[in-house]
Amino acid sequence: MRHTIAIVGAGFSGTVLAANLLRLPMSQPSDIVLIERGQAMGRGVAYADREFPYLLNVPASRLSADSKDPLQFLRFAQAREPDIDGEDFLPRALYGDYLQYVLLEAERAAPHSTRLLRVFDDVRDITHGGAERPFAVKFAGRPPIDADRVILALGNPLPRLLPWAAAVGAHSAYRPDPWDLPKTLAADNSVLIVGNGLTMADVVSALSQDAARAPSLHTISRRGLIPLAQTAFRPSAVQEDGEALLARLNSIRQVLAVSRQMTRDLQHTGGDWREVVTFVRHLAPALWRRLPEVEQRRFVRHLQAHWDIHRHRLPPQLGAHIAALRSSGKLQVNAGRIVSVTAAGEQLRVAWLARGSRGPAAALTVDLVVNATGPDYSLRRSAEPLLHSLRAAGLVSEDALDLGLRTARHGACVDAHGAANRHLYYLGPMLRAGHWEATAAAELRNHAEQLAAHLAAGAGQMGAR
Repeated sequence: MRHTIAIVGAGFSGTVLAANLLRLPMSQPSDIVLIERGQAMGRGVAYADREFPYLLNVPASRLSADSKDPLQFLRFAQAREPDIDGEDFLPRALYGDYLQYVLLEAERAAPHSTRLLRVFDDVRDITHGGAERPFAVKFAGRPPIDADRVILALGNPLPRLLPWAAAVGAHSAYRPDPWDLPKTLAADNSVLIVGNGLTMADVVSALSQDAARAPSLHTISRRGLIPLAQTAFRPSAVQEDGEALLARLNSIRQVLAVSRQMTRDLQHTGGDWREVVTFVRHLAPALWRRLPEVEQRRFVRHLQAHWDIHRHRLPPQLGAHIAALRSSGKLQVNAGRIVSVTAAGEQLRVAWLARGSRGPAAALTVDLVVNATGPDYSLRRSAEPLLHSLRAAGLVSEDALDLGLRTARHGACVDAHGAANRHLYYLGPMLRAGHWEATAAAELRNHAEQLAAHLAAGAGQMGAR
């Protein structure tokens, strides 16, 4: 009987995992079933082929989907446009083309005993299977697939349902999807973007292609912090002994002090603070696991927002564009919280309190409100029906800080009783619960390679956990 590995989701994580599995020798004949609810594999939301050319926020030379071939994506891009440089920030749709190419090449080179099966449908549930297979993957429009291993590669979760949004959810001026933007806005219109992270930057970019005709743009988040811009820094500039440093760090206060001192020393010799952030980023998973829960909570409460704007940066051209919009007064960045949003004819009236203010609330009437708060990693609040079903069944569980999914080695899902499931795995950004840094291509690529090696070695080990 053929071994069946079902991968639910064919965005970056699912596609790269499938490609790695196709390259590896399996211990028995195997079917890799790659399942996608959308219309194209290898794209997901991040790399969809959209009308507006949203940019990657990492240079082309650092985005390979194969750790053993670091310049693979750069070569792919240069084959289409020879003038592309390794420090260029390219369109995300091109990266989707690249992921599709990676999957096709892996499929062509796969051993005869390994097959890739593509399934386009929506997975509604995953339940315990019969005597021969641990799980049954159930769909909206086709018979179930019995699987020996199931990997959840669902991509970024949906944004949080904001408390004031229920009252205006059906209003034409409210957009819960930041990629669904009207094309009719002009300079005499106004827009409020809720959130100040990378999604906000994408919305601003799309709405201000022609800065002279762009609507008046306002943003709001609790702290009013926006991502900083990328530079052509040296990723391996810091040569500290990471293991020795980890042994000395037992609190967030120590991490902050050491990071600041390293930054001062580096900048004194002409370095870039981004080089220190990159160094800390590589240590982050091990450091996160070493910190006691009270320190992890302290980081999330006080420092996460500051880490995010330094770690998740903007392409230089987008950073410069946003700075110019702010200088001209076309974009106003606000720190505060929304009290209420109510209909005002075809517009929406927003009442909000500035950070530190006790009132009265300020009022802003706009033609459009966009939810750009970014992914909500809370499993408890998840709007993903499949995750909701698996949590209700006790097959997956959330971490103590509500950052994502509890997982064990290789991403094995930890159930409600604290046991790791040898047949159900998770691969994607909700690994941040145990690793913190698990949202960028480099981290997810490494997780995919490790999981593929584990699954290939274990193909044929049947039976329940």
